[in-house]
Amino acid sequence: MLRAYVADMELHGVLLFATEQRPSLSEEGGPLIVTGHFIHNYPLIYGLLGRNVEAYAVIPSLHFLSYEHLRESRFAPAAAREPLHYGTVEEVLKNLKAGGKAVYAFPAFPVRVTTKKLYMQALGSGYAEARGALKTVYPRLEHYVAIVPPSRFKTVVLAHGVELPGTLYSRIGMKRMGLFKLELREASIARRLETRRWSTVPVNLYDVSLVFGYAVEDSIRLLETRSKPPGKTLSSIIGYVRAKNMFEIRSGGEAYIVPLPLNLVEGHVHPA
Repeated sequence: MLRAYVADMELHGVLLFATEQRPSLSEEGGPLIVTGHFIHNYPLIYGLLGRNVEAYAVIPSLHFLSYEHLRESRFAPAAAREPLHYGTVEEVLKNLKAGGKAVYAFPAFPVRVTTKKLYMQALGSGYAEARGALKTVYPRLEHYVAIVPPSRFKTVVLAHGVELPGTLYSRIGMKRMGLFKLELREASIARRLETRRWSTVPVNLYDVSLVFGYAVEDSIRLLETRSKPPGKTLSSIIGYVRAKNMFEIRSGGEAYIVPLPLNLVEGHVHPA
């Protein structure tokens, strides 16, 4: 049975993502890295499953392959030369498509956001400095615009063959500092909308098109990440989409229009 939940997300720590990076023009030292207000759904899925990151990426950077002069370095771990992949997420999507046990999250959208500018320095400021090499691509001088409490987000979570508790804690974001408390409220799948409609919750374009079974007719892009697995570049893009046969879900006084895996709900919901 497919269950849908509306998740109220309360941030309990500092949240960092390198959504946007540009030179710092007003202050000396390092680039300015800004955390966007929409959260890609793959980190949310990792957090719901209690995973930090793919096992192959724990030591090398996820973006290691983007640095040409480091790719062939004799100091680079062999795993760093592997193409980027999302094995855990791919397993979730595979289970959804096959009707197996799975927990899936849509991208999160902001309700209330508080930001704070941080300066991180891992470089000494003395007359002379001698120290060993830091981890590859480690930020030595960075200005961050981070999201901090009190900030709140919402998302929709799907569970097939699994019943989720009312409260969950999840860590996402750079170095997994972003601790969220999720309050889950089960939503009813009220009706299928046969006419063309816009989603009211952001979606992942790859998941919706190639896993959920929708023919997307139009989209509004909200976020595009640098992480692009070979052959699955659409998985880096989230936004609102317009398509036929989306569903209205309701929880209390809230209603949202979302795409759902058609193979799991077909025949169980009345059309509108």
